Amino acid sequence: MNSKSAASSVRSQPLPPYLHKRSWRRWVTALAATPMLALAPMAPLASIPAVADETSVTLAGSFQSLLGCSADWMADCEATSLQSTDQEGQYSLEVEVPAGNYEYKVALNKSFDTSYGLDGGEENIPLALSADSRLRFTFDTATGLTQVVPLDLRGEYSDTDAELVAAPVRQAGSGEQFYFVLTDRFANGSTANDTGGLEGDRLTTGFDPTDKGFYEGGDIAGLHSKLDYIQGLGTSAIWLTPSFKNMPVQGSGDDASAGYHGYWVTDFTQIDPHLGTNEELSELIDDAHKRGIKVYFDIIVNHTADLIDNKEKKYSYVEQSSLPYKDAQGQAFDPADYAGSDTFPELDASSSFPYTPVVSDQVKKVPDWLNDPTLYHNRGDSTWEGESVTYGDFQGLDDLMTENPKVVNGFAEVYKNWVDLGIDGFRIDTAKHVNFEFWEQWTKQVQDYARAQGKDDFFMFGEVYDADAKKLSPYVRKTEMNSVLDFTFQSAAAGFAGGNSAKTLSALFSADDYYTTANTSADALPTFLGNHDMGRIGYFLNNSNQKLKRDELAHELMFLTRGQPVVYYGDEQGFAGTGGDKDSRQSLFASQVSDYQNQELITGEKLGTQDRYDSDSPLYQHIAALSKLRESNKALKGGAQVELYAQDSKGVYAFSRVDRDEKTEYLVALNNSEESADVELSTLTSDATYSALYGAEDKLSSAADGKLNVTVPALSAVVYKADKNVDSAAFTPEISAPKSGAGLSGVTPVSVDLGEQAWAETSMSWREVGTEKWHLLGVAEDHTPRVFHDVSSLPQGTLVEYRAVSTNAAG
Repeated sequence: MNSKSAASSVRSQPLPPYLHKRSWRRWVTALAATPMLALAPMAPLASIPAVADETSVTLAGSFQSLLGCSADWMADCEATSLQSTDQEGQYSLEVEVPAGNYEYKVALNKSFDTSYGLDGGEENIPLALSADSRLRFTFDTATGLTQVVPLDLRGEYSDTDAELVAAPVRQAGSGEQFYFVLTDRFANGSTANDTGGLEGDRLTTGFDPTDKGFYEGGDIAGLHSKLDYIQGLGTSAIWLTPSFKNMPVQGSGDDASAGYHGYWVTDFTQIDPHLGTNEELSELIDDAHKRGIKVYFDIIVNHTADLIDNKEKKYSYVEQSSLPYKDAQGQAFDPADYAGSDTFPELDASSSFPYTPVVSDQVKKVPDWLNDPTLYHNRGDSTWEGESVTYGDFQGLDDLMTENPKVVNGFAEVYKNWVDLGIDGFRIDTAKHVNFEFWEQWTKQVQDYARAQGKDDFFMFGEVYDADAKKLSPYVRKTEMNSVLDFTFQSAAAGFAGGNSAKTLSALFSADDYYTTANTSADALPTFLGNHDMGRIGYFLNNSNQKLKRDELAHELMFLTRGQPVVYYGDEQGFAGTGGDKDSRQSLFASQVSDYQNQELITGEKLGTQDRYDSDSPLYQHIAALSKLRESNKALKGGAQVELYAQDSKGVYAFSRVDRDEKTEYLVALNNSEESADVELSTLTSDATYSALYGAEDKLSSAADGKLNVTVPALSAVVYKADKNVDSAAFTPEISAPKSGAGLSGVTPVSVDLGEQAWAETSMSWREVGTEKWHLLGVAEDHTPRVFHDVSSLPQGTLVEYRAVSTNAAG
């Protein structure tokens, strides 16, 4: 076991934190660090005047009266005078500073005429201490910068460091294999509900099985009847598109289409009659649970069906800078100023909005509070930029005023009722189009309720449509949303399967650290290859040769790497489609849509007019085999993932999976080139024999230095298992980031260099200098440990100490 500590100084925006460190190094030893109160990067200060030997240097600030001076801000107080050191041009003072919040700077020659503050400038330097601390202040005349170094940091490793060791996070409710199904397009179990109990033509009932934009007859009864088929894929959780009662039809003429997809909700308490009843859903849940299969709901809080028009008959977005919201008394305000609070201004539908809302009497929304037009933004259609991302209507759909606590609390009550029905978790639609404060409040209310009902494994993940982990991870780090759909994985996986550089996967997985906290990890990310919005993986591979092999490779990547794999219904039958949205929503039952009938499957044959529930189809068998492999080997399902090799072109990507209890290495390598590839890997297990589990039949041997040669067939994956535990390395850890003197702000990386490629778990913690309590940042699970610390809420000038404890395979 190794440990390492570091200290830093924290600053709130716009002033970033500071960090400085020094270290002692030996294995099974603590490494300590000290902070520097200086921002980085720091430009050379060419104007700093030469300082004569007789110059006096005084630490002047708001703490001087506590340090023996007669008053604060005395440039001539001898009690806080810095003395010259053996380092030319450096002056230093060691002093005990009581807990408190202060500001200071350095004054020369007993006058503020020449003084140096933050970054050597005029601004005072902040200092925040939660406990009395002995500090060394050092002023450098060459740079004009002042360092502050805590003198009582925790030293070498001791038995008390064992208290800082934590297990990597595996979140309750994760570890699933999802089957994502568009209920209307899966199976028609009852023709009696095809029209949803409505009478008339398709523009009234929404039912037209010959049109890909209308209901085609699939329902909950059909889904229930096909549980054997779903279970045969290895599915452990079914994720249904929204099943609430929808507006049957919206639009007119050629733009008319039906709410078969579930995103035009009018009643959040009732299953859409086209799909069945609440009782049928309950029966499906009960039967699925008996089989060990969970049922997830796709839910919406951003919008409802389009039932609010406006008096002006205009729909372009109106910026608040042009026409602000006004409360009922005519005072301008911004809803964002009230988001996250328990209060909100009273509004008047006739005068508070840029457009005057007119509510349709066609249908009443349920619950009734949804019929209040002042609970909507009423600013026109989103432009997908700026404030309109959260304030604008999503293509005309009524956009809720989610900043209002009435909406937050109303939707909390709505979805608590579905928790009671037996739903196991939620996929949350359009999360990025809802203000962040809503998620902070709403997710806590729902999770607290679920836990109170004994559902500690209730799991929620959001759809944040972005492929950047930096933008996705805040929803995991700062709310009680358990995870987010891994759009970053989807982008990289589709690219790799299509022949892109293996380095794209390296970049993908290196960003996993953004999800590592004391309570979350990237292991819980639902990973997917395509969906009902963007299109299927088969569509993304449409211009590639050997499409079936590449489709299989994409699924191999998804099932053999970290995360919770999501199979999009129909992919197991080779559906490819011709695009996103409607062109990716084919029915598994015999299609009457001519466009669908003429589409090619990934195998090259036409989709045709027959049912597609063939459990012997190539991809069904392929997915079932991958599921069995994953389920039979703990490391492949939830073990640490350690990168070994990434070719800087199309070719091989290799990594190891290691379960923390078994400590046995599973070697995984994928090749996206059209030729077999031989690569040398530095494994985690020396002098071991590796047996083939998947994609190969031979055995491999690693040398005394862990080197091993492996052959990976073209467009394929191989999996090998070692016959002994991973090596126990003697680490020589060094804090590699933040660097000494670095300025920290927002979410900042904290990294450790172990000095060895080996299996390790590194627990990383922080505390304010001088205090006793440590706070876990997270546990890194590879040989390049990194976590992130959000320092934005800490007071300016806070001194922070970091400590990392690394554990090898021997414990």
